[in-house]
Amino acid sequence: MSRPMGLGLVAVAFAVAGVLSELLMGTAITKTFLGAAPAVLPFAILAAVLCTRPLYLAPVTMCLHCAVWTGALWLAIALDSRVPQLNLCIAGMAGGLGVAVAGMLGCRKLMRARTVLWLGAVGAVAAVPFQIPIFTQGPDSYMIWPFAIWQAAVGTLLYARSGR
Repeated sequence: MSRPMGLGLVAVAFAVAGVLSELLMGTAITKTFLGAAPAVLPFAILAAVLCTRPLYLAPVTMCLHCAVWTGALWLAIALDSRVPQLNLCIAGMAGGLGVAVAGMLGCRKLMRARTVLWLGAVGAVAAVPFQIPIFTQGPDSYMIWPFAIWQAAVGTLLYARSGR
């Protein structure tokens, strides 16, 4: 099966979506009752367009991705462990699992346990940059990199496993 886009281009597109997500985190739109959910729209739109068929399901998939983002963010904040790094890996894993579940609506190929587990594992590992001091203790502009890395890793795997 030929892919309309190479995986490298998909990874770059999802990394750019991660940069846009971080930039949206500090805007007035994220100060609404929706919380940080609008910040995930670049990822949600890209994932829906690339992986959802039929396309009329894309708005529902995008809403599910926003719910996953918000849930993973709340989970990272709510977890109270003696190892704060574990909180972020658990939240990253939950985000990866949530992306898999949200993607299932528009892609039956994602309804495999192996795919769901891979997305959860990649989400957990891709959350590691959120724990690196240069990103977390440096200027806010450095937080762009962890968002770009997580979204590129999870989004690219989502695309690859969707068979599109």
